[in-house]
Amino acid sequence: MGRDLLSVTGLAHKLIADLKPLSEMLAPDERRIVEKFFDSILKQRVAIANAADLLPLEAALVILLMEERKRNNHETTELYKQLQELRDQIKRLGPET
Repeated sequence: MGRDLLSVTGLAHKLIADLKPLSEMLAPDERRIVEKFFDSILKQRVAIANAADLLPLEAALVILLMEERKRNNHETTELYKQLQELRDQIKRLGPET
């Protein structure tokens, strides 16, 4: 990239460095969550850097929300599968009519 422009990775590291003081003020369990966000920012650094009309932080927040939604959807799907399995077991164990 140009002399005055950060590389894609450099931009991600700058964004993480800007957010680091915030994370250091949080409780340890909350800090771990934010540090996982840092991993997501690095994984999605190209998308964040190419969001031309957004500030890097805004793009990162969109990516973080998307990843959280994916994680929640997966967990919800797994819970519904387990619930259905339990219902099936209850039917099998219940009295026959």
